[in-house]
Amino acid sequence: MSSAHRARHVVAPFLMLAATVSQIAVGAGVAAELRSAAALQPAPSTGQTLPSAPAGGQGIGTQLWTCDAREGYAPAVVVTPGVADPVLAIGTTGNVRLPISPTTTPATCGEVAYDGNGHLYVTQGVVDTTVTPSVDRGVLRLPVDPATGTPVGPGSYIATTAGLDGDQPTAAAIGPDGDLYVAFLKSGNVKRILNPGVGTIQVVQSVGSTPSGHPGRSLSFLGRNLYIGSADAFSVIRNATSTACTGGCNAVPIADGFNGLPHVGVVSDGLDNVYFAVSNQVWRYSESGATFAFVSQGGAPVAGAPPTSFSFVPAKSNLLTLDSTGNLWIGDDTSNAASAGTGRLWSIPQATLAGITGASSIAGTNVPEILATLHGPWITTVDNITFEPTFNTDGTFTSIVESTSGGPITNDSGTWTLTPPNVVQPLGNAQAHLAIVDSAGTTLLAGDVLLLNVDQLLIETGTQGFSAAIPVNIASVVLTKFAP
Repeated sequence: MSSAHRARHVVAPFLMLAATVSQIAVGAGVAAELRSAAALQPAPSTGQTLPSAPAGGQGIGTQLWTCDAREGYAPAVVVTPGVADPVLAIGTTGNVRLPISPTTTPATCGEVAYDGNGHLYVTQGVVDTTVTPSVDRGVLRLPVDPATGTPVGPGSYIATTAGLDGDQPTAAAIGPDGDLYVAFLKSGNVKRILNPGVGTIQVVQSVGSTPSGHPGRSLSFLGRNLYIGSADAFSVIRNATSTACTGGCNAVPIADGFNGLPHVGVVSDGLDNVYFAVSNQVWRYSESGATFAFVSQGGAPVAGAPPTSFSFVPAKSNLLTLDSTGNLWIGDDTSNAASAGTGRLWSIPQATLAGITGASSIAGTNVPEILATLHGPWITTVDNITFEPTFNTDGTFTSIVESTSGGPITNDSGTWTLTPPNVVQPLGNAQAHLAIVDSAGTTLLAGDVLLLNVDQLLIETGTQGFSAAIPVNIASVVLTKFAP
């Protein structure tokens, strides 16, 4: 390729659009409803605030409770009363900040586990240990009203002699045996706290470890099987409640196509499905079928709000929970907990979840692997037309379209979208669905893609062409990446 030909990539004009717009999920999966964010409520009313890095949640009765970095265990309160799916905020009254000690330094909440009988357990991931004694760190037990989740008495830290606080517990789940299972931000240990509802000095047993002993992020039971989201895997300890599990019951990884990426949220519906958050996506795993279905990777604000689209923040969807009516709640943070009020709450109604189809034994398909490879300049030639797109990290592209017979050169620009494939192929290659749309709204290329190797993508395009002016009728296209 000539230097002049390469130079046209540099001078080609391009249209700058928000990355969140270009990366929204289409095709498979559903759109989540953005319910709480600065985009919806820039100036909260008295007694309300915007979420800050929400990391845990529970639906108790009809009330959603969050574990918020600044407000602690706090209710989600209605901002727009009298409407379906109202805009929400985080309440600043009736909540329990962490830690309970003579300090104003807040702890960062982790997962919240509820036993269904008035005992709620809050994990505490990070705290200023220089001002907080060890008996005021770790796992907090709160007595709450089973109908509303409202605290009805002072909280108590449990298992205070077991040293749980040192590894920063961040994941928690109540087992069918009534014991509390915890995982940690500083180790891969999974531990069992016996009789967590009684006293403050409990027996703590080792159950096993996450895959490779890497930090745990989330726990959820489906029957006696304990599903784990950790720093780099989705896994399960089968029959974790067995009395024989006292140290050697290590988690077995589940091949979900996202190996090596943080799995920050896991929640079970108690029937057959386990939802997990990984990268900027939420997936559903069926235990009985060992199959996966893509759920969502973003959505739009609820009705009446500005019609801007958003996507989940990669590796920050720490809050993942199902409420008492089966609605899925997702919480993420756009500033990596660096700024107050930059968190968000999303919801997907139970009826919408029930309508998701397309489960496959092939899981996440490694969309992030393609995403990491896609950036930069590529080229393909079909039917005497050369198409040279450069994919920018903000979700925009610039391109050149020209005829190999010496026809006119066209500069173009627009946005690209990478989502899970519409049809999953029975291959081990990383897979996704790529759509390239120019600034005039014309789809230049769209189709399921396979990553053939580090510098080649096969796009199954069907009859999709490059533009209305230059139609191309082809079954597939191979994009080749220019050398860096």
